[in-house]
Amino acid sequence: MQEITRISLEGVCNTRDLGGFVAKSGKKIKEKRLIRSGQLINLTESDKKKLVEEYHLATIIDFRTNAERNDKPDPSLSGVKMINHPILEEKTLGITRDTQSQKNVIVTLVQEMQKMSDFSSEKYMEDMYASLISNPYSRSQYKNFLEILLQQEKGASLWHCSAGKDRVGVATMLLLSALDIPRETIIADYLKINEFGAEEVEEIIDRVLGNNRNEELERQVRPLFCVEESYIQSVFKQMEQEAGSVDAFLEKEMGLDDKKRACLEELYLY
Repeated sequence: MQEITRISLEGVCNTRDLGGFVAKSGKKIKEKRLIRSGQLINLTESDKKKLVEEYHLATIIDFRTNAERNDKPDPSLSGVKMINHPILEEKTLGITRDTQSQKNVIVTLVQEMQKMSDFSSEKYMEDMYASLISNPYSRSQYKNFLEILLQQEKGASLWHCSAGKDRVGVATMLLLSALDIPRETIIADYLKINEFGAEEVEEIIDRVLGNNRNEELERQVRPLFCVEESYIQSVFKQMEQEAGSVDAFLEKEMGLDDKKRACLEELYLY
């Protein structure tokens, strides 16, 4: 399997070039064309130069809500097109929102659900992932994301949310599935956030728990900020339950017929 590495940036820990991933046909994803990432607010001048000059970055697709963008706006990069493309509706609340109120939202959520004897934060996340692909608004936005990539003939496209974990994880899974990348590779790429974002996760957990920190609460909170294979598998399962197979879902719900999938392959595989 292709080694999965991050783009070495000073201010962002989870930016990755998908180039080199091998499709079932034996073709590979072209380098410096498809980049997944977390939020970009901490990009240094050196980072910007690397993305623009070395990776030929042409388009940034921001999956965050307006509130998230206003809280931590993307820096401008010379010659790069910025597309605001929220995956969640503005009214949607949850752990993906990276604002000051996040701490109270999460602690309250977990404390309330701990009162339920059968509460599982892992199950909560699995359900949230399934909803990302079943919610009509989010589904439509993922479909439009793939349409944007179908129009990107030159340069690299970078898509990001806050952590580059949930919304980006599902988007990347859809794209890699459309390019016929094996599921084990898709899952391996998804799980890399636990390695690349480990330090950031610890900082978030410290900030969220504060003086409330105890072993049981931490055990429930940690799965909200890390990833598990079961999260992304819940998306595959949702797609298969709805359409019979991932390929059928991509065609029926993402609008990727044979012609469009061939176009994606022409653009991004060699």
